[in-house]
Amino acid sequence: SREGERRKMHSFFIAILAGLLAIVLTMIITMFVGKTVYDKLNALFVINTNIVMLILVVGLVDDRMDMHIDIALSYAILGFITTVILAKFIGGRR
Repeated sequence: SREGERRKMHSFFIAILAGLLAIVLTMIITMFVGKTVYDKLNALFVINTNIVMLILVVGLVDDRMDMHIDIALSYAILGFITTVILAKFIGGRR
């Protein structure tokens, strides 16, 4: 019963990974098709957030959550810094 429960959770996490990948692919299309620069930036920020979630779910599937949390935090900090720099660049020098 313990092994069956483990397989169900593994399948659940794989389904979550597939859903997150579908969202990332949709946002990549949105980023290239978007009409304004703000649409493209929004798609980029959603991709960044979803990749952090993807890294964490891969850590759950892999049973190496400790390592994946460090990677996800580093990626999230890098994404935040990029967001601030892009917002400052797009917003101008006020």
